[in-house]
Amino acid sequence: MTSSLDPNSEIFLSNLQQIQTRISAAERQLSSGLRVSVASDAPDQVSSILQLRAQIAGIQQTQQNLSVVSPQVDSAENTIQQAIQVLDTATSLATQAASGNSNASQRLDAVSQVQGILAQLVSLSQTTVNGQYIFSGDQGGQPAYAMNATGDGVQQLIQPGPPGQIMDPNGVPISTGLTAQQIFDDQAGGNPAPDNVFGAVTGLLTALENNDVPGIQTALANIQAASAHLNDESSFYGAVQKNLTAATNTASTNLTQLQQQLSNLQDADVVQASLDLQSALTNEQAALSAQAQFKPQSLFNYLG
Repeated sequence: MTSSLDPNSEIFLSNLQQIQTRISAAERQLSSGLRVSVASDAPDQVSSILQLRAQIAGIQQTQQNLSVVSPQVDSAENTIQQAIQVLDTATSLATQAASGNSNASQRLDAVSQVQGILAQLVSLSQTTVNGQYIFSGDQGGQPAYAMNATGDGVQQLIQPGPPGQIMDPNGVPISTGLTAQQIFDDQAGGNPAPDNVFGAVTGLLTALENNDVPGIQTALANIQAASAHLNDESSFYGAVQKNLTAATNTASTNLTQLQQQLSNLQDADVVQASLDLQSALTNEQAALSAQAQFKPQSLFNYLG
């Protein structure tokens, strides 16, 4: 199709279109806050922008995971500290019952207290955070242990798998928890280990009921071993807390750096965009004024 416009008019319209493109680009940057909002704004930078957005999303997911796990770890460490205090009470009762100053009647009177201690420990093994049993491994919807029907022993309800791991911002796995069996029901060759928390307290309970002084002394040694075991497990959670804190700090630092990189690539320079818009509007007005003086016709004459 042959144009009906003279060369000067074609040049005018081409220049005017370029000015209006500048105006549109500046207005889009000012309204969106982005220098690159569509691929055509900077085709050579699109790949880098998309990669940065994916990295940012990954860091934000890591932060979300950390925010879920951290309260569970804090609660677990606090629970174990409570269990250690409960065992301190059991140690005092066992020490008193093992002495020559206690008689059968006094030992029998201590039975109800030890039953209460065992119930407290079972309750601690059932600690929940946000509806999840934090010592039930991969079966967090149910407790691992409960008191038996007679109230003088503990029964295991499930055999959970190990708790899951969480990845730090660098992709390094962090172990986040232990099961109730590892903490309260330590086993050795399929039998309760000497430092088995439930076993030590249950042993004391049985010895008190039977007025078995040697049995009480054995239970006392086992309770002390169980207390040391709980301290070891507390140390595990202390290390996890440090790892999670470090991971949280790293995630925050990495996120800030990635967001800055993304901002450098895609965010608009508002001051510069405002200057560009004003300049383009001025050029547009000047072009229209000049064209009007050159030939007193409206733009519609060229487009008609």
